Formats: sequence, C-alpha cells, structure tokens
Amino acid sequence: MDIRRFALLTVLATPAWGAPPPAGVELREASVAVGYESRERCPGLIQTDVQEPAATLVVLVVGPSGVPSQPSIKSSSGSESLDAAALSCVMKLRFLPAVRAGEGSAMASWQEIAWKWGRGHGAQSPAAVTPGPSLPVPAGPHATPGAAEVRVCADETGKLTQDPVVTRSSGDPGLDEAALRIARSGAPYYRPAGATPVSGCAQLAIKFESR
Repeated sequence: MDIRRFALLTVLATPAWGAPPPAGVELREASVAVGYESRERCPGLIQTDVQEPAATLVVLVVGPSGVPSQPSIKSSSGSESLDAAALSCVMKLRFLPAVRAGEGSAMASWQEIAWKWGRGHGAQSPAAVTPGPSLPVPAGPHATPGAAEVRVCADETGKLTQDPVVTRSSGDPGLDEAALRIARSGAPYYRPAGATPVSGCAQLAIKFESR
C-alpha cells in the first residue's frame, strides 16, 4: 500500500478471557432468568445438555442479582466460532442466582451452561465456521472501514497458544493481514492486568488511520 498508515491497538471489553473456577468449587447448571430467552438474544445458538461432547461448555460466576461475570471455556466444542459466540452470549443474559441454604438469600456462585449451533445456522461443521488467518472473514454489513477485530489466545506466560484469527474484517485483505501481524507481535505480553496469570482468549480491535 502506498498510503502511509499507523495502527491504533485497543483491547475491547470482552468476556473471552476469564479464570476457571478454583479446584473443588461446586458447579451448578445455569438457568436463564425469565425475559432473557437465549433464542432472541443469541441468534443461532441453543442451550444443550452439559454432557454433550460436541457443545461448548462455559463456566461463569452468577452474582446475587443474576448478572454473569468471569466466563471461560470449560470444554471446547472444537469450533472457535462457536466458543466465541457462546462466551459472548452468556454476557447478554441474566440468570437465576443460587440461594443460600437455610436463609433464602441470593448469593454468588459458579455455574455452567452448554451451547451448540441451532438448526438455522448456516454451517454445521467446525471446519466450515472457523476462519483461518490466511482466509480473513469477509467484510459484512457490520464491518468498519479501516478496522479489524482479531481473536488472540495465550497461555499463563502470555505466549500465543494458536495463531491469531480475524473475527471481523476491515474490508481490506491487506489491512486484515497487517492486523494479524500486529496481534502476533504482542506475544509474550498477553496477560490479564491485575489478575493471577491464566490462559484464555481476548478480542482485539485494531484500527488503521491515514496519516
């Protein structure tokens, strides 16, 4: 490209990076609160049995008010697209909180919920719905010119566990490839600030502006 450009790298607020529950913590199956039907708030996803091996199993903290936090993948479906969609979905919902035995008062608790693609989803196989770094996601109606979103997964040391993937294209293949190079260069510094080092994934927004 002849036009000189520079990149502004911003970490989006995203539920994709969360710590797993401490060992020995009891997990209960999450129940969605009335008025927060997942079919309306998470098109293409449906809840399924937590034992289903092909599903994405998400663990999260449900607060006393039913607000979710700290979601993470307990068991991957094998599809990055489904895993990312499931993490995003749980943050749009509200849940029935756990009740303290003998008191009846709501309390925070670790819960889990499983997701799979609904019948209306266009692609059923993980290979068909997982974009690769050499094949960026095409620009769609929500694409922002000059900006790309990249999913980055890292281990406890901040090193990449897999190659970054474009989850929303800028509309320019050259810019998408540049965004991937920028995301790769961030290793080994991908660590959640102010928290105990954990492995997980984060969504990055990389914006290119003319100078």
